[in-house]
Amino acid sequence: MKKVRLFFYFIVFFIFTSCGYEPIYSKNANTNKELLSISVQNIKNRPGQILRNTLLNQLNPERERVITKYRLIVEIFESKTSLAYRRDKSATRTDLKITANYLLKDIKNGEILLKQEAKSISSFDVVESVYATLIAEKDVREKNLKVISNDIYTNLVIFFKNK
Repeated sequence: MKKVRLFFYFIVFFIFTSCGYEPIYSKNANTNKELLSISVQNIKNRPGQILRNTLLNQLNPERERVITKYRLIVEIFESKTSLAYRRDKSATRTDLKITANYLLKDIKNGEILLKQEAKSISSFDVVESVYATLIAEKDVREKNLKVISNDIYTNLVIFFKNK
C-alpha cells in the first residue's frame, strides 16, 4: 500500500511541477502563422537561388497564401582556402566557407527585428580530374547551403517562440 501511495505522489509531483518544456518544432499555431508570413528576398547568383528555395520550402512547405508581414534579406559570401599541397605546390584539399548575413524586417514600419550571421565550412578533395573536382565542390556548396538554411530557420523559429 505504501508503494502505491508513494508512486501516486511521485506521479502527481511530476504532473504539477513540469518544467514548461515545449519542443521548438511543435505545431504552435502562432509561430507557424508568423513563419508563413515571411517573404524571402531574392539572393544573387546560383548559390543564392538554392538557399532561397530551401528557405521557402522550410518556411512554407505547402505554399499557403498568406499576407506577408516580414521580409527576410540574406546576403551570402563564399571563400575557398587551400589546405593541403602536393610537391608541385598544387592544392589537394580545399575548404569552402559560406557565410550568410541575414536580417528580418517588419514590412509595416521597416524595423529590423533580427540580425544574425550563419556560417558553414566543408572540405573537398582536389583531384586531377577537373570534372570530379567541380562536382565535389558543387556537392559541398549545396551541403553548406542546406546547413545555413537550417540554421536560419531554427533561429527564426526561436525568435518567434520567444516573441
